[in-house]
Amino acid sequence: MAVKINARSPYYIKVEYAALATASLDLFIWTGLTSDKPETVTYTFTKASVLDNEYVVFEVSEYIKDFLNTEYNNYSTEIVWVSWDWTSYNSSAQQIDSGSSNNYLACRGYGYFEEGINPQLSYQVLQSNTKLYYKINEPIVIPVWAEDLPTVTVAGGSSPSWEVVTSFWEAYDDFWNGGEVDPIVITDNGNSNQKIQYIVIDSQTIASNAITIVTSGIDAKETTIDLVEVCEPKYTPLNVIFFNKFGALQNIWMFKKSQTSININSESYKRNILNTDTLSYSTTSHQMKTFNANGNESIAMNTGYVSEDYNDVVRQLLLSEEVWVDNGSQVLPIKPNTSSLTFKNSVNDKLINYTVEFDYAYDKINNIR
Repeated sequence: MAVKINARSPYYIKVEYAALATASLDLFIWTGLTSDKPETVTYTFTKASVLDNEYVVFEVSEYIKDFLNTEYNNYSTEIVWVSWDWTSYNSSAQQIDSGSSNNYLACRGYGYFEEGINPQLSYQVLQSNTKLYYKINEPIVIPVWAEDLPTVTVAGGSSPSWEVVTSFWEAYDDFWNGGEVDPIVITDNGNSNQKIQYIVIDSQTIASNAITIVTSGIDAKETTIDLVEVCEPKYTPLNVIFFNKFGALQNIWMFKKSQTSININSESYKRNILNTDTLSYSTTSHQMKTFNANGNESIAMNTGYVSEDYNDVVRQLLLSEEVWVDNGSQVLPIKPNTSSLTFKNSVNDKLINYTVEFDYAYDKINNIR
């Protein structure tokens, strides 16, 4: 089981040896199998020790993030392999030590302060909530860590139509696999693109209210996810997709009222509209001329009533650097605009609903050059 690097939090590499004055680090970052490690170094760093400490510390997470890119509905690099070689030198620039690391798996996950440096988080279900609200006729998508080969069963003995995909948006509604196979076992061929996989369930075939995910490896446990169908006859639900703290794509349905607004930015100048030939001017001419006008639209959404374990889902949504909204006809990029939120609980608030505001992550008038 490979150690995971959460690249949205700092990751430190310490090189230490007696009489060390400087050290160099060769960092390798790649996708595919471990055997696909490039011969060419991705980054090389050199650093001197401070105050005769005989060690240096390298922070590499920002460089790893350069290789974690997603273009929705096209490609997503959610996991990369990382390893490094190091060499240490004394004050005379003579080599005194060298070595290599194991192969690590890096994702765009992060740990909270109270979890300490580089927590391993889950080796099973890659989401914080164990209750999942879904819209009927829309697929239910659950991210899992495939390296531990989880077994998935459906509570109550029911077998819905489902399959496992490696891309969150992969087309899966035409041909469902394993419709009557219960349990199924997720496989991992060792490729980096196999490490995070998505269980996709046809919600039209759900006959029970839970699924069970079991692992038997390093993080052996059994997780039950309760499935709650929400019928919303009045509003048009919106599907918000985001990268969560585990580095996986997750979606949250916004079932209640949504409202769109626009903010306009422009410049203007005062021009001379006098016709010097006739010493007159047209009353239909603009004396105050507008230019560079554009706008940015925002949308406010409401989750509808949810359980308390959605507090962390909403927290991770607001902390996400990449978010999209699926309005039923298009998937569009958005970014959280809500910068302050009070978390709720059933004791104080009885019913929990969150209103979250987003800006569409583009100008309304196309100005791409």
